[in-house]
Amino acid sequence: MAILRTYAEVLELEPNEAELDLIEKCQAGEQCIRGFDVPKEPSDTSTIRADILRYLLLGGCENCVVNERGVWLIGGYISGTLNLGFATVHGATRLQNCYFETQLLSEQTSFKLVDLSGSTLNGWLAQGAKIEGNVFLEHITASVTIHLSGTTIGGQLSCVGAKLTAKEGHALSAHSAKIEGGVFLDNITASATIDLNSAAITGQLACEGAHITTQKPYALVAVNVQITGGVFLHPRVHTEKDKIETPFHATGELRFNGATLGGVYGEDITLEATTSNTTLSLGGTTINGSVRLSGCTSTGEMMLAGSKISGRLICEKVQFQNTQGHAFNGKAMRVDRAFIWKKLSEEGTGAVSLNGAHVEELDDDPENWPEGHDLHLDGFTYTRITAKVATVPARMDWLKLGSDFGGDFRPQPYSQYAKFLRAVGHDSDARSVLEQGEALARADQRRRRMDPNETQGLNDLQWKLNTAWVWLDRTVFDPAFKRVIGYGHAPFRALQALMVLILLCFIPSFVAYHKGQFAPNSAVILESSSWNQPSIQEADNPAAAWSDKTGKGRDWESFSAGAYAVDVVIPIINFGQTDAWAPSTTRGAWGYYLWWARWVFTVLGWLVTALGAAAITGIIRRE
Repeated sequence: MAILRTYAEVLELEPNEAELDLIEKCQAGEQCIRGFDVPKEPSDTSTIRADILRYLLLGGCENCVVNERGVWLIGGYISGTLNLGFATVHGATRLQNCYFETQLLSEQTSFKLVDLSGSTLNGWLAQGAKIEGNVFLEHITASVTIHLSGTTIGGQLSCVGAKLTAKEGHALSAHSAKIEGGVFLDNITASATIDLNSAAITGQLACEGAHITTQKPYALVAVNVQITGGVFLHPRVHTEKDKIETPFHATGELRFNGATLGGVYGEDITLEATTSNTTLSLGGTTINGSVRLSGCTSTGEMMLAGSKISGRLICEKVQFQNTQGHAFNGKAMRVDRAFIWKKLSEEGTGAVSLNGAHVEELDDDPENWPEGHDLHLDGFTYTRITAKVATVPARMDWLKLGSDFGGDFRPQPYSQYAKFLRAVGHDSDARSVLEQGEALARADQRRRRMDPNETQGLNDLQWKLNTAWVWLDRTVFDPAFKRVIGYGHAPFRALQALMVLILLCFIPSFVAYHKGQFAPNSAVILESSSWNQPSIQEADNPAAAWSDKTGKGRDWESFSAGAYAVDVVIPIINFGQTDAWAPSTTRGAWGYYLWWARWVFTVLGWLVTALGAAAITGIIRRE
């Protein structure tokens, strides 16, 4: 390419019809229209040699002064290589619907404005260029990478409707670019990666209706990018939906790890994973707005681990399909407002992890969470829940599934939910939740004690003792703790147990007394004449006859089956019944069996009373 500096040098090249017309229009500050369609081959009516075009773009010379408006060419065929590297372009650069024979070179070039809309490019190398105004690449066709790495753009970068078909490298690279306006990739078609790593975009990144298809890991990579206005994968208002041809579709990961974004908005979009098995990655991002994922289809992992979202996180009507791992990974994320999880497709597959995450408000459909070992809630905290609360079956299933970590039990989901229930006044439900959690925890402890991996090194005696303890805990201790005091969360249930024991003791006591199988609990009385009278001993109920007919009997403690049962069952209470009366082992079966049964009632009464007292005083209590 010759570098032309004077008009005389231009004339020596014998300009053709198109070139003469362009020179004339540049001097007048007018459009040079050589056709409205992109020329497919050179001709005198469309061909503009690159060296003459460069001469004009740099402002011409004193014998051919280009108007301050710059160069405006429509429908030209640019032959040769247009090299503007390290130059300062005069006025605006408008090369619309043009065909570039080779790659456009403009490294470290200074532009006022660049408009290549509708053109066919064999790539554009503009690394480090400085463009004061906008860059329009709308509806271009580019078969080689558009390089804008390190470029400074004072306005917007618009690639609306572009077809980027690079077979090697990236389709568009704006690594470390600084763009004061927005980046518009609406309705683009790209067959390679869009690279925005470490770029700073003051406006928005709009990808509405874009189709990016690549077999490489990433469809769009924007690690450490700063996008003040947010990322829009669908129109911000429904009335603008007619501006997109089809919903956003990406084959390959959208990677925003470590980015700072004004929000992420995707509705009715399709995200397909390739070799990375991830569709959307927002790991470690700071999002100064909301993340809306409604009506989406994702065939890989949506990764939000460690992200900080100042607005809402909305997952509604999403269809997750990932059989190889997580469908949604929200480990350690923070959501300052609501996390909405509703109306998900029943055909969805893949695990969901919220381990260590915190959201201010949870608004979910408990039925929409995955089953089996695919839900992880260990360390997940929230301030309030606006959906179904209390101990509804679906919510309890949610807790049970979320606390199962590959067969191991994690108690935190239960304690967190109970904490929330107490905060909203559901104390009874909170205790019920903690009780169920404790039951699962004890079952997990027994499982661990029988796990071969946990019991390696035990000798035969130790193994037998361990097995015996597990059996006792499962059949005796655990049922007692659960039914008597609810593992310490229902201490007053011990009163119910005492009432049952008293009733069970009252019935045989009442029957034994009225069948005459009770006697005064005193050796003196039993040897006295008043008790041994034939009329007393031959009566159907000697104890009742003695109490009614003798002076000593009338002065003796009257028998009460209820008070007697209380005395037997509750050892700390003494109504004097067990001191005054005792069942006889020789007067009939009821007395005989009650004589032995009262020891059982006393032992059980002691245990129940002790457990109840310990639970009430907080010795046995799980917060």
